[in-house]
Amino acid sequence: MTPTPPVFAPPPSSRRLGLRLCNRRRGFTLIEVMTVIGLIVILVGGSSFALRDKAGSSLTSAQNTLAALVGQTRAQAAVNQTEARLLIYAVRAPAGDVEKYLRLLQVFVASPQGSTTWVPVGSPVYLPRGVFLVPTPTTGLLATGVVWPTNPAPISTLGTAANPNQPVGTAFNGASTVFFLQFNPDGSLSPAANPYLKLALTTGGFAANNLPAFNNANAVRGLLIRPSGAVSFVNDASGF
Repeated sequence: MTPTPPVFAPPPSSRRLGLRLCNRRRGFTLIEVMTVIGLIVILVGGSSFALRDKAGSSLTSAQNTLAALVGQTRAQAAVNQTEARLLIYAVRAPAGDVEKYLRLLQVFVASPQGSTTWVPVGSPVYLPRGVFLVPTPTTGLLATGVVWPTNPAPISTLGTAANPNQPVGTAFNGASTVFFLQFNPDGSLSPAANPYLKLALTTGGFAANNLPAFNNANAVRGLLIRPSGAVSFVNDASGF
């Protein structure tokens, strides 16, 4: 019997092979495009989150710094058995230092007790760049389009002192006006706050007039200080 020769399939024509390759390329191209779009969405979302997180981290850092300074002021009053103040630089531009306004803080004590002369204790501290203490009122300090909450108002309730008598040569350098909170030698607030004293912090940039421009009415954190001196953290604008 004569063996049957094997049957070989003819190779695909170059045209059919080209179509297959073309179709395959089209399929992979579509997947690649979808993948790239997905990566772009992830990167954009991640960048937005990072920007928000950066502002949140700065506010958290400022809040912790402020709490530490309040605690230090209260401790200095008790240790030295005299009045102690946490001063906040409050001289507006153009007369004041732009970088210090609502950002420079330092502890001072009355020397001697009951004196109107305030002596610095420790080093001056700046809040993180882009974070400011919110004064009362916020007139002229809001960015265009920003409406500040009113009920409750996330603002600081501080005393204002003109000619506070801190020595020239300190970081305040004889500043004509400061905001302050004060503790008695027994650690209580002076005067007593009813029901509490508020310290609010917010984010902002600088306007053309070199004053802070608070840019987010919801980006507010701070502290509540009871008459006894006890401190509570506030992490939301509605918490004041």
